[in-house]
Amino acid sequence: MSNSNLPLPLLPQIPRCSPNTLIQLASKLTDTRISIPSVDKVLKAIEQGNADQISQLEWIYCIHTKPQWDQQNVDCSSKTSAAIWRIAISNSWLQHQLLWRLAIYHGSQEKQVLAKSLVESFDIFANSDLLNHLLPVQIIRILSHKQAGIELARIACEQHLNQTDILNKIQGVLPIWIPLFSEFIDYISPYFTTIISPKPQQIKWLLSCLNLMSDSQQIKAVDYLLTNVPNDIATHNSSLVDWLRNNYRNGDNWYKLSDFARQRLREWIGGVNYGDFQKLVDILLNRLNLRDFESNQLRRRRNFWADYSNRFERLRILLPKASQIAIGYQIQGDVDLLEDDGSDSTEVCIFDFGEWFVVEFFRGRGSEMRLFPNNSKNQQILFGEATLSVKRIRSLGGHKHDHVFLWQVFSRTWLENSGILPNRDAKPSTNPTPDQVQERKYKLERWKIEIECLEREAQAYVAEQGIIPSTHAHAAIPAE
Repeated sequence: MSNSNLPLPLLPQIPRCSPNTLIQLASKLTDTRISIPSVDKVLKAIEQGNADQISQLEWIYCIHTKPQWDQQNVDCSSKTSAAIWRIAISNSWLQHQLLWRLAIYHGSQEKQVLAKSLVESFDIFANSDLLNHLLPVQIIRILSHKQAGIELARIACEQHLNQTDILNKIQGVLPIWIPLFSEFIDYISPYFTTIISPKPQQIKWLLSCLNLMSDSQQIKAVDYLLTNVPNDIATHNSSLVDWLRNNYRNGDNWYKLSDFARQRLREWIGGVNYGDFQKLVDILLNRLNLRDFESNQLRRRRNFWADYSNRFERLRILLPKASQIAIGYQIQGDVDLLEDDGSDSTEVCIFDFGEWFVVEFFRGRGSEMRLFPNNSKNQQILFGEATLSVKRIRSLGGHKHDHVFLWQVFSRTWLENSGILPNRDAKPSTNPTPDQVQERKYKLERWKIEIECLEREAQAYVAEQGIIPSTHAHAAIPAE
């Protein structure tokens, strides 16, 4: 028969003994010599300057029985506890014993682990210049706060620590099973929303924390951020918006956000993209030697698109060589060189409004706005082709709108007919007078003749270059 089939022998139960019982038993034995620890003995050693002679067992017993000792020595309970904390400043083993119990006292509401006098005199230790900067000390100081979670997030942000960093730093020093450490994730977004003007390092900390979260934790945190962080803060921190765009603008996560959070994310993305557009115009106005009418063209484009600043999904900037040299690396977005095809010098911006692409020509003859449906062909050309030129874009067709007198008023209606709406807080357009409409009509006829000529030049150019015109770019879009 195999030994593995034999029944296991029954072992006697191990008796439960407390240190107090063992000490009482030892004290009754005859002919024995035992040093029974006591609080008085420890305190006497401290008073005589012999703290280094106190054994670890004596310290354990002192800490364990200090609550009972305090009840019998109320008048000196605080003074003696302060003395113990002073010794702990230079005794790392004692530090660990006290900090561990103090963390449990505050963090899990187990009040019996440490005398109240030791709890109340902790500042003697914590205010020491040698120790007040240490993470465990800082954490214990905030454990008793009503806003402990927010305070822990503040400490983590100041020291650029995510949850993993914190746990690694306190491992073996504080009990990591305290609920606050697992709940820390829930306080990251609420704390971040209290920062008035986040710095790049604080944004980096936030993203580090978000990347460590589970899917459900991250969605909750992101929804909170989108709901509570002001638009102006978001649009001045493109790295945060880029992270959100990459992780939440498309795919399943998009639909897990609340309706309001989705709306805010659209606004944040649009704000960042408009910021690049606005910065581009401002730099061009400052760096290029433009004629007055060209400067006015740029300012009007900037001011008009400000009413759509929350709507931009993507932005691509195409610059002639002179503009690119003038700007250098001051624009960090999607910026490419506009191929020289003999057209008048102009900058071009391509705006992605979701269902539609809008191409904006800044200046030069024609200087129009073109609208293209968002399909795979147009997406590949307008956002995918490495080199584009003015004539290449004009050859695509699309629906066009002028920039002649009163163009802002009529462009808004033209865009609205395609579902491209201005920001919710945009001011309504003023109605032109009959005389103004008549003046516009005259100038518009001249523009139509000019743009037809430019389009013929564009078609001839692409034919000469051997470029096949797009058959998907045109769309039946209502005119003004």
